[in-house]
Amino acid sequence: MELLRVRKRLDLAVRGHKLLKDKLEGLIRELTLRLQEYRELRVRVDSAWPRIFQRFLLADALASPEATEAAIMQARPRVSITVTEQRVMGVHATTTAATILDPGQSYSLAQTSPHLDEGIRELREFLPDLIKLAGMEQTIRAVAAEVQKTRRRANALEYVLIPDLRDARKSITGRLEEISRSDVSRLMKVKEMLVERAEKT
Repeated sequence: MELLRVRKRLDLAVRGHKLLKDKLEGLIRELTLRLQEYRELRVRVDSAWPRIFQRFLLADALASPEATEAAIMQARPRVSITVTEQRVMGVHATTTAATILDPGQSYSLAQTSPHLDEGIRELREFLPDLIKLAGMEQTIRAVAAEVQKTRRRANALEYVLIPDLRDARKSITGRLEEISRSDVSRLMKVKEMLVERAEKT
């Protein structure tokens, strides 16, 4: 009974380990694809942001801070953010996208610097990439955490549970073989005794 139970658990553990390995391969493939896209977008965002920030600094330096701030508030666009949820290999992943619905109101060009115009224009173009990047970072973190969790489980099965069950199976099989040999030798002795008794009579 114990041998059957151990064999059943071992079969289940081996099947579970194979499934976990397959899942791990799929997760790593998914993570690699997403990281490639993330790197490209990150480079674009990291190169654009300092330039935009510099334009706003120059605009603030060349015009009065009050006029610049008022112009920025007027030019603030209305943005629609779409969040699409999906499951990737059992992981909750989100994809975010931004659409500018209204570019904002016009402001007085006489009181502001031309750098502000460029900064606002570039910021409007930059905003969808920034929002997409935020969604991608969240998904990559979730997939990476699932990779670690799946790897830990697969390793626990491969290096702890499966070897322990194989040892238990081997031990039980050895004990059963020993009992079987002992029974055979006992039966042989009984047979010899019966033959001797039959010969005497």
